[in-house]
Amino acid sequence: MRRDRSAVLHFASQVVRSIAGFGTTLFAAQYFGASGLGIYSELLAVLFWVKLPGNSIRTAVSKRMSESEAVTGHFAAGALTILGYGTAVGLVIYLFETRINEYFGVEVAALAFLLLATNMFLDITRGGIEGAKRVALSGWLNTLESIIRLLAQIGFALGGAMLLSLVYGHVLSMAAIAMVGLYLLRERLTIPSLSEFGDLRRFTQYSWLSNVEGVAINWLDLLVLGYFVTDDFIGIYTAVWTLTGFLALAGKSISSTLFPELSQLGSDGRISKARELISDSLLFTGIFLIPGLFGGAVIGDQLLRVYGAEFSRGALILLVLILARTMHTFGRQAINALNGLDYPQRTFRINALFISANLVLNISLVFVFDQYGLGWYGAAIATLLSSCIYFAAGWVALSAEIGDIPFPVTGIGKQIVSSVVMTAVVYTLTLFVPDTLLSAVGLVFVGAAVYGSLLLAISSPIREKLLRVADL
Repeated sequence: MRRDRSAVLHFASQVVRSIAGFGTTLFAAQYFGASGLGIYSELLAVLFWVKLPGNSIRTAVSKRMSESEAVTGHFAAGALTILGYGTAVGLVIYLFETRINEYFGVEVAALAFLLLATNMFLDITRGGIEGAKRVALSGWLNTLESIIRLLAQIGFALGGAMLLSLVYGHVLSMAAIAMVGLYLLRERLTIPSLSEFGDLRRFTQYSWLSNVEGVAINWLDLLVLGYFVTDDFIGIYTAVWTLTGFLALAGKSISSTLFPELSQLGSDGRISKARELISDSLLFTGIFLIPGLFGGAVIGDQLLRVYGAEFSRGALILLVLILARTMHTFGRQAINALNGLDYPQRTFRINALFISANLVLNISLVFVFDQYGLGWYGAAIATLLSSCIYFAAGWVALSAEIGDIPFPVTGIGKQIVSSVVMTAVVYTLTLFVPDTLLSAVGLVFVGAAVYGSLLLAISSPIREKLLRVADL
C-alpha cells in the first residue's frame, strides 16, 4: 500500500512537473522561435554529457542508502565526491573559457559552470532523498524546481536578458531546491568512512554506463543533428521529444518507486516477490504511451502547432519517437530491476550495447537521410532501433538472472483495444470539427475520456488497483 501511494504521489508530481516543463518549452519556442530553442537545447546537451560522473554518484548514493534503514555516511561521501569533480570541471572551463564562448557564440562559459554545478548539487540531494525512500517528496521537489524555473525564465526574459534568461532561470531554480534538499538531509551530513567511499566506487564502476545511457537517449541525437541540420530543426525535434515525455510519466514513476523496494528485496533474497512487483509494473508502464501513439497518428500535427505553426512539420517524427519512447520505457523497467537487485555487470553490458548502437545508428542514418534533406528522420529512426535493442537485451538479461517474469499480454492487449476505439471516435470527430488548436485540445480530452472509461470497464486488474489506491 505504501508503494502504491508513493507511486501515485510521484506520478502526480511528475504530471505537474511536465506541465511546467511544457510551459518552459512553449515559452522558449514562442519567445525565441525554433532556432532559439535549438541553441538552448544544444547547450543543455553538452552540459548533460559533462556531468555524467555526477549522475553515477547520485545513483550509487540512492542504492547504498536504500539498502539499510540506518543512517550512514554514503550521502556525505557522495556530496564530497561531487564537490571534487565540480572543482576539476570548473578549472577546465576557466582554462578554456575563450574557446567555450566561441563555440556557443555567446559569453556563456561562467554560466555554463553555474548550470553544471547547481545541476549536480540538485542531483546528489535527489539521490539522498530517494535513497531515504522518500521518492514522492523527491518528485514534488523536482516539480517545484520546474515551476520556479519557468517563472524565473519568464521574469529574466521580460527584464531584457533575452536568450540567456533560459540559463539564468535554470540556475536559480536548481540552486534554490538543492538548498532545500540539503536541509532535509542535514542529519546525513556526517563524516564518511573510507569504506563508504568504497561502497560508492564498487557500485559506480559498473552503473556509470546506465547514466550514459540516460543521457544518450535524451541528448545524443541532438548533438549529432547539430552537425547536420539547422537550429530550427533541432528546436522542433526537442519540442517533439518533450511532448513524448508526457506519455512516459507512468513508467518513470513506477521505476523511481520500485528501485528502493527492489533494492531491499534483493538484499533480503526475496526474488519471487521481486518478480511479482516487476510483472505488476508492466501493466501500467504503457498505459499512456499506447493511446498516445494512436492519438498522435490522428491529431499529432494539430497538437504540435501549440508551439508555433512551424512545429507541425514534426508530426511524423512524433509517431516514430513515441514508439521509440515506448520501447525504451518498457526496456528501462528491466534495467531498473537489474540495478535494484544488484546486477550492475549486466546493466553495464546492456548499456554499452545501447550506447554503441545509438551512436553508430545516429551518425550513419542522419548522414544518409541528410543527403535527401531528412536528417532528423534518421535521428528518430536511430533512436527507435536502438531502443528496440535495449528492450530485448534488458528482458533477456533479467530473465536469465531471476527467472521468467509473466508479461501481462492480456492487460496490454486491452489497452490496445481501448486505444483503437478511442482513435476511431477521435478520427470521426475530426471530420466535423474545425482544424484549430482549441479543437485539438478538446479532442485530446474526449479521447482520454473514451480510452479511460473503456479500459476501466474491460480491465479488472487496473480497475482493482485504482480502487485500492483510492482507499489509501
